[in-house]
Amino acid sequence: MISNEMRSILQNVYGIFSRHQVDCLLVGGAAVGFYGYQRVSGISVFKPELKTDLDFWYSPSHDNFIKILKALSELKVDTTELEKIIFDPQKTYLKIPFEKFHIDFLPQMMGLPSYASGKKNARKEIIDGHELFIIGLSDLIANKIAIGRAIDKEDLDYLSSLHKEK
Repeated sequence: MISNEMRSILQNVYGIFSRHQVDCLLVGGAAVGFYGYQRVSGISVFKPELKTDLDFWYSPSHDNFIKILKALSELKVDTTELEKIIFDPQKTYLKIPFEKFHIDFLPQMMGLPSYASGKKNARKEIIDGHELFIIGLSDLIANKIAIGRAIDKEDLDYLSSLHKEK
């Protein structure tokens, strides 16, 4: 279950992503929340003013990158410098700060083979009438194992118990 604050932000952000047909999966701590485990994001330890951290694994294509830029522009982000980036499907990582949250766009995920395989395993939720794709449970566990931070180990304890129930 995600928090009301997270749901509100996702409704706004993902509504815009949907309009621009951005191909992405919700990953990280927000995805863990969809599987029922609430925890404080790692970002809030370093920047307590940021309450929400949204991580998206995006389809690493030039066309999708352009869609992300258009969506960010609608979210009132100045994309002038981003438009100058030479897109690299392996390395073009974006961190976009907003007043009360930030968004990370990741072109690849540790421990997972490809975005296409991740999309096949994704869970679908409806947020404000829009389909939101969330990284699949098995993929989320594989990613958390590969990353191996302390906060990921806490997530793994909960997620592994869910996986065993299936």
